[in-house]
Amino acid sequence: MRLWEKRLNKLERLTGILLLLQAQSLTAAQIAVHFEVSRRTVLRDIQALSELGVPMEAVAGPGGGYTLRETYLLAPLPLTAREAALLLLSLSTMSKLGDVPFAAEHASLLAKIRALLPDPPPDEVADLLSVLAVEVPERQQRTPFLEALVQAAQARQAVRVVYQSAERESTQHLLPLAVTTQNGFWYCRAYAFEHEEERTYRVDRIRALTPVERTIDPALLPRPTPYGDESHPQVVALLTARGVAAVESEPHLGQMIERQPDGSGRLALRCPPSELDWYARYFAGLGAEVEVVEPAELRARLRAMGEMLVGRYGKT
Repeated sequence: MRLWEKRLNKLERLTGILLLLQAQSLTAAQIAVHFEVSRRTVLRDIQALSELGVPMEAVAGPGGGYTLRETYLLAPLPLTAREAALLLLSLSTMSKLGDVPFAAEHASLLAKIRALLPDPPPDEVADLLSVLAVEVPERQQRTPFLEALVQAAQARQAVRVVYQSAERESTQHLLPLAVTTQNGFWYCRAYAFEHEEERTYRVDRIRALTPVERTIDPALLPRPTPYGDESHPQVVALLTARGVAAVESEPHLGQMIERQPDGSGRLALRCPPSELDWYARYFAGLGAEVEVVEPAELRARLRAMGEMLVGRYGKT
């Protein structure tokens, strides 16, 4: 290793030790494990920081270790070009969504990150962002209650919503548990009191939301039956090579494919009975690239869909 590389590694480690000790006190042994160096190396680093004027304190006994004085504040560290590119990529990806939670904070954070960069920014940042991208489908659907759901989940507060599903509009009482995004849509996983189970709701389909004046500890809710519980029907489907390629892109199912040497595959999973309609529509969309083996109820639903299509398009 060249001399300048050794100096750079030591500088990075000294900076890392400062960041660690700013959050908590640690022993030399704990710091050594974190950076994969010897305890002797850490002791030399601590000595170097002290000689640079960093106010280090050593606390003896159980629970002790090295710490920084409470009055010591570490100045903001400059971002490397790759660090800046990663942060800007993350924020720009969020910007592609129709709505983001805490939009004002999102804008101010983007401005702060740009302010941390030299003026003008290094060419490497622009070069990286020109070849890196996270594709997010552009959706027209808006989610006016996105931030309210995030806050309700954080506060463990129940809400009353008017929800427009594909079939009907209903009023439900929910305890939001988590908010996620997938394929350009926002989803809320919540405990549905009327159904007495966890369900996932598309946030853009919520037409109204009213907080319920009570907080609920999720640990006190009835424990939901796991998605793949043994009591649920088993779904088995055989996929052609084209079917495997199509299902691979589906986040939930793609990881469950048992691939065969010839490129075909097999799906085997258990799901709640209420999900069979979704699987019927999904497998119907794959056409001849899938053969559902079981359950019989799912095969019957696919047969009914096929007969309906023949009735609609079979007339000459």
